[in-house]
Amino acid sequence: MPPQGRELALFQAGELICGLEINCVQEIQRQTAITAVPRAPYYVRGVINLRGVIVTVIDLRRKFALEPRPKDAEGQIVIIRQGEESVGLLADAVSDVVAADEDDIEAPPLNLDGVAGRYFKGIYKQEHMLVAILNVEELLAVNNE
Repeated sequence: MPPQGRELALFQAGELICGLEINCVQEIQRQTAITAVPRAPYYVRGVINLRGVIVTVIDLRRKFALEPRPKDAEGQIVIIRQGEESVGLLADAVSDVVAADEDDIEAPPLNLDGVAGRYFKGIYKQEHMLVAILNVEELLAVNNE
């Protein structure tokens, strides 16, 4: 029987390499004009209009309390489905899709480069890097700050 695995879309937030199960990813967008939302949580960059659908955009650097993105830096928005809603995750760059063998995925640590381990489902160990597999439910929860 072949090893069990999952396909992960890889993207970067600061120095942190994140992975999301590919079936969670709806699409990848270049960073477009984001409209700020008054009184939104600090990590919500704003909203975008995606073909007539309003999508909330979460800045992963802000959510993870990482160094802010340089003002002139372009990012990419990973659009994910959460229930009936689409949410955008603003990342520095989207890099690849990899097939991760379950044997190479370990439980997340309590903290990863200063980011709370609750935001991750696991850590996928590749030869030259670690990929933090995002826990979407925890990432989008508003009461976990």
